[in-house]
Amino acid sequence: MSSELEDHEVGADVRVRLIEDLAAFVLGSVLAFILLWYIHGNWQPNWALVCGLVGGVITRRWVRPSYATFPQYIRRPVSIGVITLGTVFATWATLAREPASVWLFRWREAVTLPIVGGILGLGLASVIYTHRRLEREIEAKQRLEDDLKVASRIQQSLLQTRVPERRWVETHAVNLASREVGGDYYEIIDSGETGICFAVGDVSGKGVPAALLMSSLQSAFLAAYAIDPRLDRVCTVVNQFLFEKTTPERYATFFVGQLSPDGHLTYVNCGHNPPMLLDGRAPETLFGGGRPLGLFGDSEYTVQELELNPEHLLIVYTDGVTEAVNLADEEFGEDRLEKLVSSHSGGTATDIAAAVLEGIRSHSGGVQDQHDDITLLVLRPRTVPA
Repeated sequence: MSSELEDHEVGADVRVRLIEDLAAFVLGSVLAFILLWYIHGNWQPNWALVCGLVGGVITRRWVRPSYATFPQYIRRPVSIGVITLGTVFATWATLAREPASVWLFRWREAVTLPIVGGILGLGLASVIYTHRRLEREIEAKQRLEDDLKVASRIQQSLLQTRVPERRWVETHAVNLASREVGGDYYEIIDSGETGICFAVGDVSGKGVPAALLMSSLQSAFLAAYAIDPRLDRVCTVVNQFLFEKTTPERYATFFVGQLSPDGHLTYVNCGHNPPMLLDGRAPETLFGGGRPLGLFGDSEYTVQELELNPEHLLIVYTDGVTEAVNLADEEFGEDRLEKLVSSHSGGTATDIAAAVLEGIRSHSGGVQDQHDDITLLVLRPRTVPA
């Protein structure tokens, strides 16, 4: 939505510039025609068109290549100045004319005709240049939109759409980018007999830069987990990779957990929004682990442990969920999220995720732009019949 608004503003600015140049061209053409008509009388109006066309061609060939290279803050005043000064001078020369028997030897007309022809030429050159510039900008914007659509499809293919189906756990994850591509990331990995591993990350920034860093985060995490599945070691390796390969202002908050069939949960929270753990009583938030990934090369990470049962419901999310705002600039907030999840706790993980998204849409009603990327992962252990 934000990129659509920016594209609309760029297009509006181009249209304004085109209208201004067209207005200058029309004004100069009308004044030039009137002046030439006044000079030669009703019996010779075609000279106005002939001189205007000749002057326009000459000006386009000689003036436009240099004129088009001028910076915008110079080109606009030059165009306006030439039209204004030329019109004023042509008016003076015409009103101060003296009779002569031969038209071509009257000096005022000899001076006036090239000037008004130049005015027409500059106006025409300005319109042609603006039109071509508009075409180039439209083509560039179209290419960018096509590239972003391809990038969006690639990113969605990187984000896992099918989660592992295990009898002892129910999971569901959703991701909504605020632009064509985003910086949120989630992963659910089937670890075989040891259970499942799941992760949610939020890269700093938005748009294409965040999407590129998200891809690096995903690649680094999958490679590190394949080599050594210990979560503290995984976070250490990924942190070192991002620290070495990115600039200081680029980092990622990250939550990674491992759940076994018996309900044993180990996790590391790397500066991420603390997930909510609900069981019908006061919700518990999962802090502890270490600093965001990529900020400091010497960061250390600690594994936290919990025991879950079928009464528990784990909600892992990015700040795009709780920081969604309405027209009054009021955030959705953790309290609304908790109440909404609790009221739908009897449903499936898919139902709960859908209810949260609907709650965010309802809260943000009237706000056209999604404030931030939204990622939500719902996980619940299940009782396995003997």
